[in-house]
Amino acid sequence: MKFYELSHIGEFHVNYNEDFLVSEEAGKHRQLIAVMDGCSSGTDSHFASTLIGKLLRKIAKQESYEEFAKNVTKELKDQLEQVSLKLFEELSNINRQLDLRSDEILSTLILGIIDTTSSKAEIVIIGDGLIHVNGENIDYENDNKPDYIGYHLNMDKHLWYQTRTEKLTVNEIEDMTISTDGIHTFKNFDGKSYDEIDQIGIMSKFFEDKRELENTNKLKKTLIEMKNQYGLIPSDDLTMIRIVKE
Repeated sequence: MKFYELSHIGEFHVNYNEDFLVSEEAGKHRQLIAVMDGCSSGTDSHFASTLIGKLLRKIAKQESYEEFAKNVTKELKDQLEQVSLKLFEELSNINRQLDLRSDEILSTLILGIIDTTSSKAEIVIIGDGLIHVNGENIDYENDNKPDYIGYHLNMDKHLWYQTRTEKLTVNEIEDMTISTDGIHTFKNFDGKSYDEIDQIGIMSKFFEDKRELENTNKLKKTLIEMKNQYGLIPSDDLTMIRIVKE
């Protein structure tokens, strides 16, 4: 499987990219992928998304070590749940240790674990974002009011996972992308004339275009193409991970 990554600061943001991404081995044939989007109306929203990303990297490494030490591979769905619960627990602990305000730890999260041998994936969606699976776009949105994990850190972690998250099973990955909602924010900022393209076309360029799949910077080149050919750049931060079966 080939993995492509992109994280780009939006035109409306000056100091920080409030998105973050993770792509880390979580076992011999397992890959943990995640995209986070910090709440723009929160305080230091880049901190929340980055913190979640750093915790997930650590947890993924722990999963790899545990599989090696015990020589046991977990069921994919069980592994995703255990990773999510570990994240919730560690985030809750840090929240208490740093005495953070509720608006300092708000970030959306799309978290997936992929079995790279069977091309299966289990995904959990917390807040909002978009997932493209084999030609289909699945939008997760809550009337622009994401149900952030940071709202629920005082809940029982199992109850949170069962009632406050959405899940998706992908049985056969051919071409899959997880993306923050910045994909919907492409705009023209210079007023010049360019070739025209609609929202469906924009998403197709990022999620379905098969050109230059050998280039690991393919998504970055697509972003440049959007600007040079169509005069479009994202106003909000844009972060995505695309996975293509070889």
